[in-house]
Amino acid sequence: MSDVLQAMDTMGHAYQVVGDRDDIPRVFASIRNPVANGIYFLDGITPPSEASGSLFLVRSADYDTAGGAALVVDNPQLRFYQLMRFFYASGDASSGIHPTAIVDPDAVIHPAAYIGPYCVIGRAHVGAGVNLHSHVTIFDGSVLEDGVTIEPHSTIGATGVAWAWDAETNTRVRQPQIGGVIIGAGSFLGSDVSVVRGSVNEDTVVGENCVIAHGSKIGHGCRIGNDVHMANNISIAGNVDIGDQSFLGAGSVIRPQVRMHSGTILGAGAVLASHTDEPDGVWVGVPAKRQEQKKQRLSGVPQNQGDKQIKA
Repeated sequence: MSDVLQAMDTMGHAYQVVGDRDDIPRVFASIRNPVANGIYFLDGITPPSEASGSLFLVRSADYDTAGGAALVVDNPQLRFYQLMRFFYASGDASSGIHPTAIVDPDAVIHPAAYIGPYCVIGRAHVGAGVNLHSHVTIFDGSVLEDGVTIEPHSTIGATGVAWAWDAETNTRVRQPQIGGVIIGAGSFLGSDVSVVRGSVNEDTVVGENCVIAHGSKIGHGCRIGNDVHMANNISIAGNVDIGDQSFLGAGSVIRPQVRMHSGTILGAGAVLASHTDEPDGVWVGVPAKRQEQKKQRLSGVPQNQGDKQIKA
């Protein structure tokens, strides 16, 4: 336990110890896979019997930890994640370009960026602390601001599909896509994510500190605010505006040119076909409709965003 307490002190987080301050070796563990002598966070659930001898991060000193030691903190889930980050470095390479990567001679790569195996980098700007995992493609005109992480097989600056029909020749006339992409500082993009570049003189913009999960697709000219969370396999059509701190559930879809206010929560599998009418709404269904918020906690939504909905 001493290592955990030292970490909490180093990070400057307040806590109260309930139980013995022992030094039993413990491991971080999930309630879904409980083990003895683990480190867990509890919030409204009873610890499983398999988790004997464990350390539990809880909100209250009278929380029933079934005999385990407790660390009383203000936000158990947040402090648990911060402790994990303290003890487990991300493992990201610090800097350099892997010898198998292909980099355009006109690309601007910060010395503190890392370009992983088999990446292809066009005439792009890559900032400090950027970490590109293997097989990432960055097209011309893309800007990755400091601290961006992109996981394998993702593409930034892909070509959008915009066309008009020429009745005289009975052919489809595709519009050249000549815009760019900006990925804001600190954002994380999972594997198999595609961000299409702007179509004319506009950029497709992903704001700062966004989290975009695996398999999601973002169309041309979209403007995504800061601190937006996108779950896996989301499809966003072209020219969509998404406000700061919005949360998009897994498999949700947004039609072209829709405007989403800040703080919006879009449910899993929902299809948003029209503009939202005000900030901090919860939209669900096909087509998505605004619903009154009644639950104290929304499944899958970080607590700060769910709390904001309750206050709206």
